[in-house]
Amino acid sequence: MKNRYSLFFVLMFFLFESCSNSNLIKPYEFSNGWKNNEIAKFDFKVKDSESNHNLFLILRHNKNYEFSNIFMVTQLYLGDDLKHSDTLEYKLSSTSGKWLGNKKLSVVEHVLPFKENFELLKDSLYTLSVRNSMRLINEISPIQNLENVLDLGMLIERAN
Repeated sequence: MKNRYSLFFVLMFFLFESCSNSNLIKPYEFSNGWKNNEIAKFDFKVKDSESNHNLFLILRHNKNYEFSNIFMVTQLYLGDDLKHSDTLEYKLSSTSGKWLGNKKLSVVEHVLPFKENFELLKDSLYTLSVRNSMRLINEISPIQNLENVLDLGMLIERAN
């Protein structure tokens, strides 16, 4: 089953790579869920500076993911300089329990907006680090492992 997921992302990578207006960064794959201390990192450069960009996170989990949302802590670096840090919450299902993302067999894929109309410097190395920050209600300690999370990718598009 894991080979199907890898094949899917390879195909998606080539699909997005063939489009001049978008770039899919290779997904960070989790083995047996997303552990609290596990940081997904994405290094990227843009080849043009004539337009701003929209940045998205692509979260994939199976249908047994237990929560209706996810909290993530993000840090965006330009070289070694921290440019932006934020804690984000994304809603993943409706109040009725229906997944908001695209369902493919037993996998649900969410395209989550991260930055819109964001200026990126041409040929500069950026690093985005993302970790989960999930806690149970009325609990201080983080959840040690978000089971059923498969991978996290990043998509960069030119803003229109």
